[in-house]
Order: sequence, then C-alpha cells, then structure tokens
Amino acid sequence: MYAPNGEPESTVTVLLTGADSQLSKALLRVLAKAAYRFDGRTFRVHALSHAELDIGDKQSVAAAFAHVKPDWVINCAAYNAVDRAETAAEEAYHVNSLGPELLASECALTGARLVHISSDYVFSGEPAGIAELALNQNSLTDSILTHSGLTESGLIERGLTESATPAPLSVYGQSKLAGEQAVLRILAERAMVIRTAWLYGVDGHNFVKSMLRLMATASDAQPLTVINDQIGSPTWVDALAHLIWQLIVSPLNVGCGSGLLHYAGQGQCSWYEFALEIQHQALALKLLDKAVPISAIDSLSYAAKALEKGNKLAPRPSYSALNSDRVRQYLTRENLALTHCPELWRDWRWQLKAMLEDYAEKCP
Repeated sequence: MYAPNGEPESTVTVLLTGADSQLSKALLRVLAKAAYRFDGRTFRVHALSHAELDIGDKQSVAAAFAHVKPDWVINCAAYNAVDRAETAAEEAYHVNSLGPELLASECALTGARLVHISSDYVFSGEPAGIAELALNQNSLTDSILTHSGLTESGLIERGLTESATPAPLSVYGQSKLAGEQAVLRILAERAMVIRTAWLYGVDGHNFVKSMLRLMATASDAQPLTVINDQIGSPTWVDALAHLIWQLIVSPLNVGCGSGLLHYAGQGQCSWYEFALEIQHQALALKLLDKAVPISAIDSLSYAAKALEKGNKLAPRPSYSALNSDRVRQYLTRENLALTHCPELWRDWRWQLKAMLEDYAEKCP
C-alpha cells in the first residue's frame, strides 16, 4: 500500500482506552470516514472498554500492551462524574490519576507514545489565574486587545493558555491535574496531554443532548434554568477527534516543543448562552417543535436549589475558556489545519451546527 507521494504507507497500531466514551466513538467514526488512513498513515485500532482494560490496574495495563503492541495509546478513559467524585475521591483518582500514570509508565517501557485527555476543570477562573492569563497574551497586538476587550478583572477573551497556573476547585479537577502531571513527568514530550472543554457530540451523555431532551419535554409554565456565570469553550468531540489523528501523523516534537496542549471550540460563552444557541439552531433544523422559555441563574443559586433536592454540587470554575492558538499555529505550519475538518478552527456556533446536522440525520 502506498501514499499519494509514492512512499510506502506505514501502519500505526493504536490502543484506545475508554471505548464506550463519546470521544472514543468519535475517534473511531472520524477514522472510519477517512478509510482508516490519515496523511499517508494507515491505522489499526484496538478499542478497549473499562470491562476489557482497567487502566488503574498494573497487570491489566501490562497485558493489554503485550497483546496489542501499540505504537500509540489514546487514553479516553476517565471518571467524569464531577459531583459524585466529591464523595468518591478514591475511585476518581484510580481512573484519572493512577490510570494515566500506569499507561505512561508502560509507554516508557515499550517505546509507545501517549495521547492523554485532560480537562479545563484543572482551572478555577479565580483572579490569580486571570492575572496570569493577561500576562501570557504577549503575541496580541494593542489593536486585538482593544477589540477583544478586557473584563473588569483584566481577563482577555481569547482564553487560558498552556502556561496559566492550574488551581482545581473540585476532586474531579484535582484528580485530572494529578493525572496529567504524572504523564508529563514520566514521558515529557513523548506524550501529548490535551486539555479540552465542554465536550459534546451525537454519542453519550452531554449538555447538548440533555438540553434537547429537556427542551422537547419542557412546559411553558416551567422555564429551564441554566447557569450564566460559568464561562467556557464548547467543543464538538468530532473536531477534537480530527485534531488528535492529525497530531499523531504530524512531526509533533519539531513544532510544539512541549507535551501540553489546549484545544477547544473557538470563542467562549456561558452555559446559558450555549443553551440559547442550542435551541435557536435546533428550531431551525426542526429538531424542536417550539421554543421554550430559558432563564439565567447564577451558580450559587443553582447549587442552593440542588441542595434543597438533596444534591450537593461540586464547585466549577467560573472561567475556563481555553486558548488553542499554540496547536493551531503548529498545525497551520504543517498544512494540516483544514485537511479533514473545516470546523476545526471555527467559532463554537459552527461546530454546534455541524453536530446538530449530524444528529438530525441520525435521529430524523
């Protein structure tokens, strides 16, 4: 088998953990659409579920590596029940911290490379992080700063860079930070730790699908209440999947020089603004029959209402929008930025449109 340039195609063997996750399913879907080839590489993927591979068990990890003999490992396994993690810290750390550490250690022994997925919840959005964010935007011109604007806290709207200081508020965020630190300590630049945010897609449980379900069943007398003081970057999971495959086939060490990268949909919004846009686009695609009232609520009031119902919520970052400039500049230099996914660098609203169009095809 040969690549378009006449060179023999190489086969890349990938061990994919967390096979039931929405990201794993997106990675497989994107790869299948590309006929299991990306830029002269053919991929052979072994996707293992938690039942088939407990990444927090050393013997299980060693057995999987011995069987698959991977060139790359993509770790999509995660304990992502943010609220439940507050009272199940041991379980969260088993999957989010110990698991990545064991995968990285096995990669170090076998020579495999690792892609590990981390979270925007390693940040808090508190003023200390915001001040550092402003200092990290050295590449922005005064004109861009003027048009992007600064909030009263000095926050630049372009998002948190890789050099912003993490300060997780929740057990979930703390366990994710511990996991990424372990991976980078063991593998350094032989790993890619990709922080992402607010993932959604056609598979699994996510905010977009939950909103569509609630909007379809809500009554005019009972408006939906959505938090308006947490700001982040909605990210279409298929775009992230495209990015991961493109990074694997790229000469990463030449360009990025570090194993830590941020990727999210471009721009930022609150959960409330996200919900409004979901309804607007869903109505246009006839996924919803009618609009329902949506009201904004602040985080403290929302948590208090949840507590009245017996549900204690974990603290979330007030600001965790991610700046993807670093990885974007690298892939643009390598002419890979738009190869397979036009939505990769588009505003989050365009990514949402692409996802909802796919959803409409699958759920007519």
